[in-house]
Amino acid sequence: MTLKEWLDRLAKLEREQLGHYREGRAREGDAVGVVICQLISEGRLHGFCVPDGRPPLNKAGESGSSHL
Repeated sequence: MTLKEWLDRLAKLEREQLGHYREGRAREGDAVGVVICQLISEGRLHGFCVPDGRPPLNKAGESGSSHL
């Protein structure tokens, strides 16, 4: 998966989630939120950075920054 494909998938899921919430289907929106979180974690393991600024994860599954 490329960075563009990953970001496109995230955007699609976010639109889907928002649609569920707007239509009063909180349970479905929450379920999509879980998928979004999993996709973000998977992408970070591949070195992708999400638009909110969270850094990619290194091979050990830790944040890419070595300082606090």
